[in-house]
Amino acid sequence: MVLTKTKKYLVLIAIDLLVSAYIWYVNGVIFNNRFEVCLILSTTTFLIIYVPFEIYWSFRDIWVDRWTTLYSKDLDIIRKDIKLKDGVISADLIMSKNEGLIQSKNTIIIVCQGFSDTKKSLQYFYYPLAYQGHVILTYDARGIGESKSIGHRADFLARIEDFKSIVNWVMHDNKELGHLQIYAAGISIGALTALCGGFTKKEISKILAISSIANYRKSVSRANLVVKFSYLMKGVDLYPEEELNKKISPYFIFKEAKKNTTPEEWKELRERIFLIHAKNDKIVKFFNFEDNLSMLELPKSNYLVLNKGGHMLKKNEMSLVGTALRFFNS
Repeated sequence: MVLTKTKKYLVLIAIDLLVSAYIWYVNGVIFNNRFEVCLILSTTTFLIIYVPFEIYWSFRDIWVDRWTTLYSKDLDIIRKDIKLKDGVISADLIMSKNEGLIQSKNTIIIVCQGFSDTKKSLQYFYYPLAYQGHVILTYDARGIGESKSIGHRADFLARIEDFKSIVNWVMHDNKELGHLQIYAAGISIGALTALCGGFTKKEISKILAISSIANYRKSVSRANLVVKFSYLMKGVDLYPEEELNKKISPYFIFKEAKKNTTPEEWKELRERIFLIHAKNDKIVKFFNFEDNLSMLELPKSNYLVLNKGGHMLKKNEMSLVGTALRFFNS
């Protein structure tokens, strides 16, 4: 029987605790050492056993989940600098060298990266879309990569405003792109960005949201301690004020739009959305998907639930790309 990762951890911790308890027994009962000495020796023993396994499994996962270098010999990649009020966003425009394919799709997909991802992090996702004829615009969000100097990556409201500016840049400031139908795709914070910045913009025909937050404050408050500590180290606001929370939470963007539109307009808005989430996502937990789905009332044709894959949907890349192609090509 092959043990799952969770079972391996449970077995390791159980053995580790038994050994640590034995060390405590020897030092406390047999040698009659003080409580502090027993605690230090038992804790040290636990860490000496646990840490090497944790390091090994972590590096093994990185190796197994690695992506080899992706080549783009049939794609044109053009560097673009998009001017904002407070600086410049670095972007890449990626398109097939086959003009016929581009004309057949007549679309541009704005790809919004995750919290710390660069514009190249999702190549495995958007290269296949580009090969199918979709023009791709991927960019380094503020505080990331080549856009590092213009702001902080944890300023999510500014990232949403940047997205809106990028949409306007595509529509009005770039003659070669202005005629294309605009789609958006985002993962994690990128999904939040696309949904908050694009849901009410009818110029965006479709939005694919992967592992998206629903209610920001609720999601962050229910995160485990390790994730919260990671957020703190990265300068993330764990408890934003109510007004800010509503601006950076897709759930409240949907709720407000539903309240201010007719049933026909609401149906048109929500049918542009496709949600993807994994049940075992430990960063943005699955209740976020359930909350968004409940508010949007999406049909089964507009969402995909995966049992495994975690936050980044690892080992589900084929399903992810296939679903994106079906949604964007429909």
